[in-house]
Order: sequence, then C-alpha cells, then structure tokens
Amino acid sequence: MNPPVVVQVIQPTWYEYLTIAALILFGPVFAVFSQRVVDWLRERADREKKLYFSLMRTRAVFFSDEHVQSLNSIDVVFAKDKSIRDLWKKCLDHLSTDENLPGWNDTLTTLRVDLYQEIGNKLGYRYTTDYIKSGIYFPTRHQNIMVAQVKVLEGLAKAVEQGVLKVKLEEPPPPVVPLGHLPR
Repeated sequence: MNPPVVVQVIQPTWYEYLTIAALILFGPVFAVFSQRVVDWLRERADREKKLYFSLMRTRAVFFSDEHVQSLNSIDVVFAKDKSIRDLWKKCLDHLSTDENLPGWNDTLTTLRVDLYQEIGNKLGYRYTTDYIKSGIYFPTRHQNIMVAQVKVLEGLAKAVEQGVLKVKLEEPPPPVVPLGHLPR
C-alpha cells in the first residue's frame, strides 16, 4: 500500500501579490520607457551622422552655406564630446586670424582634416588625411563658375558703392488699352 499523498497549499505573501501587480502594471510602462531611450539614442546618432556626411560632402566648398551651418552645429550635436569641440575651437580660432599670413590656408586645411577625422573616428569612419584632402570630385568648371560669380558680385557691389551704377525705382506707366476694348 502506498503512503497517502499530502498536498500542502501555500498561501502567497503580500510581496508576491505586489510583484505580480507590478509586472502587470509597470511592464508596459517600462517597455515604453525603454523604447523612448532607444529612439533618443538612435536620433542622436542620426544627427551626428548627418552632420558628418554634410561636412564630408561639402569639404571642397567649405565656404558654402551648408558647410558653414554644419560647422556651427558641432557645439550642439557633439556637446558631450570635448575632443571634437576642442578641435572645432582650434579651427574657429584660426579663422579669426589674418588670412593673408603665409601658410594660413595650409594650417586651416590641417585643422579641418583633424576635425573631420575625429568626428569620423567617433562614428566608425576611418579615412586617411590624404583621402580627406584629395578624395573629392570637384570639377574645374564648377570652380570657375563659383569664381566668376564672386567676381560679378564684388564688381556689382563696388559699382554701387562708388556711384557708378545708380538704381532708380520708377512706377511703371499704366497699361495702354486698345480703343475697342474699353471697360463698360
């Protein structure tokens, strides 16, 4: 004969009830919170990549609006990265010096390349100094057009400043209406 089976009923404690309630109530809240954190990190990475792509895309025309806007965004986008902000500050400090000094352009190019490399390294893009300097397609025709545009704008500004070119605004004459088409 088999011994009788004893079944013992264990009553859950208040802690176990609280744990079950927390899982039911706070599980979805934690999931939403976790998703928000992941989204925030992804957006931050996207902002950093967009800025880097913009800088690399426009590095041949570093005076373009897009390039200047990207440079001015570095302090915000990379607010927590001191090394990148320090390299940007070196560029900015150099840009405020006399550009007619010998070697000024070479120094600026070196500072810019260092900045682009640091940002690229942070994002996983490892390019050599030579590649950043010369791995650019910028047709001579584009360069000639940009130089011509600057010359035209400077010439126009000079002509206006010296009074050679005067601008006079006049009201246009009223339109001439043919005789057979007078309004009734």
